[in-house]
Amino acid sequence: MIAGIRDLKLRLERTINASSKVFIIGHNFPDFDSIGSCIGLHTLALSLGKKAYIIVDDEPSKIEPGVKKIIDQNKDKFNIINKDKFEELYDSNSMLIITDTNKKYMISISEYLDIFNNIIVIDHHNEDESSIETEDKFISLDSSSACEIVTRVLNTDRTKFDSSIANCLLAGISLDTKRFKQSTTAITHDVAEKLIDKGADIDFVNNLFLEEFESYCRISQLIVNGTIIQKYSESLSPIQVSFTLNRNNPKEIYIKEDYAKAADRMMKFNGIDASFALGYIDDDTVHISARGGKKVNVGNIMKKMGGGGNPQSAGGQIKNKDIYEVEEELMNSISEGIREEENLIDSPQVIKVKQIRKGKK
Repeated sequence: MIAGIRDLKLRLERTINASSKVFIIGHNFPDFDSIGSCIGLHTLALSLGKKAYIIVDDEPSKIEPGVKKIIDQNKDKFNIINKDKFEELYDSNSMLIITDTNKKYMISISEYLDIFNNIIVIDHHNEDESSIETEDKFISLDSSSACEIVTRVLNTDRTKFDSSIANCLLAGISLDTKRFKQSTTAITHDVAEKLIDKGADIDFVNNLFLEEFESYCRISQLIVNGTIIQKYSESLSPIQVSFTLNRNNPKEIYIKEDYAKAADRMMKFNGIDASFALGYIDDDTVHISARGGKKVNVGNIMKKMGGGGNPQSAGGQIKNKDIYEVEEELMNSISEGIREEENLIDSPQVIKVKQIRKGKK
């Protein structure tokens, strides 16, 4: 684990200098923090005289408008490539930098992780069993965003960058702090001030967020018009689960990312232990996005529905079934899953596993 910003800067510089090419990737369906931190790291690699590439493999139509605008405006300047192009360009001395996520399932080239000798992870989110394994990892839960971390690295060695890059970095910080209303520290404000000194334009950043407004309203309407809360008493500690679907117009088609964002947003409400957002992505296919907390393993629940994922984030798709039938099956699967979890809590197998992990025999 990398200890601090200065150590991170030294590790980045040393590894970049020793590599033939630098590939940089954020999470799937990038937001401002993901793409902004990628651009900042690309700038660092270029300052060290290395070839660098940012991997974005999502369909353009499914990327948020403001993020797509940044990508379109900077595609050539920052060598933004897709997965197929990465496969052409990779060589055995290439390195990979992963930013704004530490989870394997959240990057588009997860199946290629084993081919890299050097992987550096930069993130501000908690780790879990799906986290990428590498010794070169900088996880700062106190940082507001990946853009804050990357900006501090650039400032540490006084890397030169222009106002367009400062705009991207400030947009990432602004997104993850909800316009500096949460998750901020004195360092966050200091970093933002330095970006403004570099030429970051507040009006430009605000205009980017206006382009997200339509998407925000669409998801808000989905939540407001179609969320119910179900209480499950099978557990020793009652569990509350939210189910979101468009009950006014259940056949309306959304993109998968809308359901994911709706499920994410519901998890922020106090008292919600798990959230499920479901609806059509085409005329015959119902998509489910699931999010869980400490009490509910949504990965196991979605496996029952033919999908998959991890305990905190999962999903699945069901064809040729009415959406309300899918919702009923989902509710039953949750009830079964909760009962199974309760039955396993003190089972001999689980006690034995816990003892092994603690070094007992």
